[in-house]
Amino acid sequence: MEYSKPTDDLGSLAAAAASFPLLVYDHGEQPDNSQTVLSVADGSLRTYHVPEMRNFRCLETPQGLVLMVDTSSLQARLWNPQTGEKMPLPAMDEELPPYCRCLVSDTSSSPPDWASDGVELPDSLVLVYDLTRPELLICRIRGGTAWVRQSYDAGLYEVPGKAPTERAARCMAAVQGIFYFHKAPGVVGAFCCFADDPEPCLKLATLDAPDPTIVSDAPQIVTLSYLLECSKDLFRVCIFFLGCSFERIEEVGAYMMDFTKKEWIKVTDIGDRAFLLGPSSFAASCSAAEHGLKKGSVYFANDFLGHSNEFHIFDLKEGTREHGNFQVQ
Repeated sequence: MEYSKPTDDLGSLAAAAASFPLLVYDHGEQPDNSQTVLSVADGSLRTYHVPEMRNFRCLETPQGLVLMVDTSSLQARLWNPQTGEKMPLPAMDEELPPYCRCLVSDTSSSPPDWASDGVELPDSLVLVYDLTRPELLICRIRGGTAWVRQSYDAGLYEVPGKAPTERAARCMAAVQGIFYFHKAPGVVGAFCCFADDPEPCLKLATLDAPDPTIVSDAPQIVTLSYLLECSKDLFRVCIFFLGCSFERIEEVGAYMMDFTKKEWIKVTDIGDRAFLLGPSSFAASCSAAEHGLKKGSVYFANDFLGHSNEFHIFDLKEGTREHGNFQVQ
């Protein structure tokens, strides 16, 4: 990925609102303490100095909020970069894991009974999950007094010729108060936290649901999967590659979880929504009309090979695709 020269300091990232939505590629680990973002709306790559983010470890969320942790005091807060609003959270007792992601739960409606047994869920939670080991950090957003660290058992990941390793969630989505993740092939895991728990404690439930596949004559198909919330439903976007080189995309499909049938149902019409897929399994949905995007499309930008600025746009209904390069500005 190429980097542009950082722009002048911004009073707030809200000054860049014309470029929203943004996919964050770098959170300030560069020597100049800047942030590199991709603008999905205009196909540009920009590097900013954002004073509000200096000296903080920052994790973006699909909800548009940013978890900020002071690198010295470990004091935490949630920040809305578009409004400038900041919500204080308890300080952490140690630094965030080197590789992790963050989610904020939405408990505005009832989750499926199979996962929660009809029990009332608590106010919203913020969750940090380690991408390299099965460990979670949880905190109540309102009234939280401390971060709770919790491990979980997702089984073992086995590679021929190597010692088995513990499975860790690589992709999660928060839907109606429940955190969903890929637990194992054909198995969806769901973490629930109930209102009567004195401290946040996630209970693990599982759901057997066959993984989406495609019909192809290719000798090998590799699937890259993303989970996300859209209109209070759980979606899965699968990008099917020919071979292990991740250079040729054979097909892209969007699937909605039908909890009654316990299966992924392929969909081609997601209305006005657009799906945004970024690095480290980041996935979110947004209004296409509000942000000047193509409705019913999947925007995919992931530089996991480390040598391109490519992005792809897949129209789910028409089955068409576009691709280009982010322009450095």
